[in-house]
Amino acid sequence: MDNCRNPRMIESIPAPPHVAAFRFSGQLSGEDYDRCIATLEAHLAEYRRIGVFTDLRDMTGLSAEALAKDLRYAVQKLGEYSRFARAAVVTDKQWLGRISELAGHLLPATEVRAFEPAEAGQALAWAAEVTPESNDPA
Repeated sequence: MDNCRNPRMIESIPAPPHVAAFRFSGQLSGEDYDRCIATLEAHLAEYRRIGVFTDLRDMTGLSAEALAKDLRYAVQKLGEYSRFARAAVVTDKQWLGRISELAGHLLPATEVRAFEPAEAGQALAWAAEVTPESNDPA
């Protein structure tokens, strides 16, 4: 696959320290997904519960490898979903917003909400409303 014709990237964007915030572009590869998971795991190592913000406006899809890694990570995290307190999804694709919110109903300890592109700032603020609770023993 020619990366010049099919640009892809996952970019961490500025957010409070207890929020993993990403902007996805193009078709995501397994390597892109690995970077995303590394960032999520770094946040989970520091905080008991985190917020997640994803801007999917420019995402065009996932490679088969990225999809397989996503499924493996989901299975690996069974029993830990409550650590993902809130997930804000920014998208201009109504079907993706509906699927995201449906997934939220399957994860009772995680609030999932879809936002329109014009609401990106509100989405990040909503994801950040998680009370930061450090993993450091006091």
